[in-house]
Amino acid sequence: MAIYRSSLKTRKGLINAAGELAAEKGFHSVSTRAVAERAAQNIGSIHYHFGSKQKLFEAVVQQVAERWQQSPLEEALAGCDLLTRSGQAQALAIILRRQAELLFDKAAPAWHCRVIYQLMQSPDALQAVFRTAVVVPEREQVEKLLKQIDPDLTEQQIQAHFFVLTAPLLLHADYQKALLRRMGKAAYDDSYLETLLDICTRQTLLALGLPVLADEGLVTL
Repeated sequence: MAIYRSSLKTRKGLINAAGELAAEKGFHSVSTRAVAERAAQNIGSIHYHFGSKQKLFEAVVQQVAERWQQSPLEEALAGCDLLTRSGQAQALAIILRRQAELLFDKAAPAWHCRVIYQLMQSPDALQAVFRTAVVVPEREQVEKLLKQIDPDLTEQQIQAHFFVLTAPLLLHADYQKALLRRMGKAAYDDSYLETLLDICTRQTLLALGLPVLADEGLVTL
C-alpha cells in the first residue's frame, strides 16, 4: 500500500510539473529533463509511469478536462425551462457563472487555465484531445441554445454570439498576470468577478433581446 501511494504521488508530481511548465512555455518547449527536474524525479520515472512524453502531456490535458467534465453543462442547465424567455436568460447566466467558477477556482492548480490557453494556440494532437473532451460538446450545447433563443440567427451570427459570450472570461484567464498587474492586485477578488459576470450577462441578454436577470426576479431594460 505504501508503495502504491508513493507511485501515485510520483505520478501526480510529474503531471503537476509538466502542467506548470506547459503553462509557462507551451507544450512544444517542454523537455522531459525539465519536467523531471521540476518534479525532483529522474527522467526514467516519466517513461515508467507514462511510457512517453506525449502520454504524460495527454495526462496533463485530461486532468484539466476532467474538471469541466465533472461539472457537465447539461446538468447545470437541467433546471432551466428553455422554452421560456426567462428560462433561456437563466441558462445563459448559468453558462457564464459556471465558466467563471471553473476558470478561476482557487482550489484548482494555478496552471490549469493557462494550459487551456496554450492548448488553443497549436492545432495538434493535444489540442484535439481537449477539443473532443470539452470544447466541441460545450460549444454545441451553447450554439443549440442560441438557435433556440432566436431561430433566425445565421451560423455566422451564432458563432459571433458564442465568441462574444465566452471571450471576456477567457481574456481574464489568458492574460491574468498582465491584467492583475495593471489593476495592482495579486488575484481577482470575488467582488470583481461578480461585477464582471454581471456586465457580461447583461450585455449578452440585451443583445439577444432576453429579460435581464436581477436578484429579485426578472426585469426588462
